[in-house]
Amino acid sequence: MKTAERILLTSLALFNQHGEANVSCVDIAVELDISPGNLYYHYKGKEVIVHALFDMFKERVTKLLNSTNHAELTVEEFFYFQLMLLESVHLFRFFYHNPADLLDKYPSISRGFKQVLLNKEACFRSLFESYVKQGKMKLSQSQIEQIVYLSSMLFTSAHNYSLLKGEDVNSEAYLFHILGNSLFMLKPYMQIEDGVLEHLRQDIENQTL
Repeated sequence: MKTAERILLTSLALFNQHGEANVSCVDIAVELDISPGNLYYHYKGKEVIVHALFDMFKERVTKLLNSTNHAELTVEEFFYFQLMLLESVHLFRFFYHNPADLLDKYPSISRGFKQVLLNKEACFRSLFESYVKQGKMKLSQSQIEQIVYLSSMLFTSAHNYSLLKGEDVNSEAYLFHILGNSLFMLKPYMQIEDGVLEHLRQDIENQTL
């Protein structure tokens, strides 16, 4: 693996573990057992590293959102899609530690972050509208907008909320906890067999989705 790639992966791990504000370029260099000058040769400071990681994050999430065939995704597959989305966010979770502070510190990524949120809302909206047309969900247009907002907020703010409560956000179980809350929120509007919903609930509870 090239040094530049090692720097990004190590920075990501340290940012996720300690928070971006608590990690310096010297910390990254020490973790990699390279000189600060070697690190600076590849990335001219921590801001450049954060930007490179954000580009990776945005590309990964955008590709996932755009790859979804909204017309063909079953309700069960939708929850698997949500899990994949959660996993992508989880991989770059330091962006969600204190997002307002981070965007204030790095204003140049603010527009890109907003675009990720808007793309996520658009994806959820398209899916819910598709399920309403197929008779798999019962929602008015205003309810769709409310559910889109709540779903997006859950996927965006749950991480920070859990951190404030002192909960462990690093385990895979945490992702399924969010997924279970998503099912609980959407279940009253779903028009599918109770057996399918129960099987889906068990899969999420047992982390076998």
